[in-house]
Amino acid sequence: MTGMSFALRVLSIIVPVFLIGYILESFRNVSSIFGDYLEITTELLPLVMSFSIFAMTWFAYNKNKDNHSLFMGMTFLVIGLFGLYHLLSLPFMPAFITSNSPQKVAIFWSGAMLISALLFLASVYIYKDTLPGLINKPVLFVSAVVLSVIFLTTVLFYPDNLPAMYYPDGSPSAIMISSILIAGVIILYASYLYTGRLRETGQKNLICLIYGFIIIVFSNSAYFFSNYSEHLLRAAGFYFLYFSIFKSSIEQPYEKQVATNKKALKESEERYRRLVEYSPDGTIVHNLHELVFVNTTAAKILGASNPQELIGKPLMDIIHPDYREIVNERLRMEKEGKAVPLIEEKFMRLDGTPVDVEVMAIPYAHMGKLEVHSVVRDITERKKADEQIKASLREKEVLLREIHHRVKNNMQIISSLLRLQSEYIDEKRYIDMFKESQNRIMSMSLIHEKLYISRDLAKIDLNEYIRDIVNGLFQSYESNAGNITSSINVNDISLGIDSAIPCGLIINELVTNSIKYAFPDGRKGEIKITFRSLNVNEIELIVSDNGVGIAENLDFRKTKSFGLHLVIILVENQLQGEISLNQSAGTEFHIKFRAVRS
Repeated sequence: MTGMSFALRVLSIIVPVFLIGYILESFRNVSSIFGDYLEITTELLPLVMSFSIFAMTWFAYNKNKDNHSLFMGMTFLVIGLFGLYHLLSLPFMPAFITSNSPQKVAIFWSGAMLISALLFLASVYIYKDTLPGLINKPVLFVSAVVLSVIFLTTVLFYPDNLPAMYYPDGSPSAIMISSILIAGVIILYASYLYTGRLRETGQKNLICLIYGFIIIVFSNSAYFFSNYSEHLLRAAGFYFLYFSIFKSSIEQPYEKQVATNKKALKESEERYRRLVEYSPDGTIVHNLHELVFVNTTAAKILGASNPQELIGKPLMDIIHPDYREIVNERLRMEKEGKAVPLIEEKFMRLDGTPVDVEVMAIPYAHMGKLEVHSVVRDITERKKADEQIKASLREKEVLLREIHHRVKNNMQIISSLLRLQSEYIDEKRYIDMFKESQNRIMSMSLIHEKLYISRDLAKIDLNEYIRDIVNGLFQSYESNAGNITSSINVNDISLGIDSAIPCGLIINELVTNSIKYAFPDGRKGEIKITFRSLNVNEIELIVSDNGVGIAENLDFRKTKSFGLHLVIILVENQLQGEISLNQSAGTEFHIKFRAVRS
């Protein structure tokens, strides 16, 4: 901007405003009341502008933290207070504490002019973050109030110590003229410094600030020609300062914040777009009726060459007919704003072939309308792998059943060989040994038979297994067991084969001993078997009878009985448990071991 064009713009503002004030003042003589009314009205304009600038910077500071704007705002608080004192001191106003007079009015006016000039000059050296320890709301506010109170007190209570603003003939004194000139020079110098700051920083709002300062200088000079013109020019200058401060403290920070928010929003949208677009999972957005967004992965799942082929396509067109009823129910939930759980279903590709998918959907509001974000994963390969695993497990299960079947058959062959061999033995002692060996083989063979016919190859039905062992023993020793009954109480316990076989052999040995020795001479009696869990980690097996019992002086751990010796080995070595004998009523073996479940 050239100096000539700048001067023309300033004059285009100053001259009309000055003429308006001059014309208004010509109406002063029409009526004193009308003149006073105009005086107050024109005085109020700069006063209102001063407090408006202060209020704007005060409330904007919490957001912009602009120390320059805050300092200018506090400057206008001081100007506003001095202007208020000046207005209240007008001769036609009620006495403002002390008697009003032209001297009092001029002192307040000139004081406001000089103080504002000095503060305008100081503001040149204050930037956004200058001296945060001193330039802040509490310090500046207290300083402004203290300054205005000191000046007010001085004018009201020590007027004789102040210089005269008018000569006795009513003309302005040299001090008053000097104060106007000094204030004008200071403000013009501040304008010059702001011009350099404008070139340095490029802040366009400083142009309005410079305009305002120059207009204020002219308003001070207009005081000698027309009060109304002075008031209107001062209000015009304050308006330009208001506009400049508004742009620096509110508009520019707001625009910067908007630009920052737009940039952040754009970056967020770009990040979201990339996450969705390059996600290994498909993303489908629909409005409960048709597809509104499909990413590349979802388009590939649905057999489309690009996502645009699917936009606007009815939702049900991509749902397999077998799953449409389920999807309709899920849509009802989504319409109510409920997130639906993960589900496996089938989609239909564009070529009509089905595809297995896993879908999770979340409803949300978009531009005031309900939409559903669905994450889709193609599980075709996983389903194939699952089928292969299931087929492999079925093959292994068949193989295991065959192994158990063959082991059972082999054991039965061994048992048959022992039975055949026993037919060639005459001595009863050896015949019993063969029979006991057959029974032991039978108890082990039963395990494999149970597993062969069981639905679960890892579990043994202990209740049925134990009953079969006991029934087999009763049949094997039919002559001894005719008057003996059995009581079997087995809780719902499942054991693996490594624990079940030792337990079966232990029961075989202890029940065999009870049948053979506990009830001599056809004596009647009962054999009890209890199998129960003591806690989650311990199981108890009790085998008892109410027969003649074992001799009290006999240590069952040192007996020569092969059967009892085998029981102790099985309990302590195989089951890692402990065994005890209770002889208070017949014979009662207590066996406890840690649970090794299937």
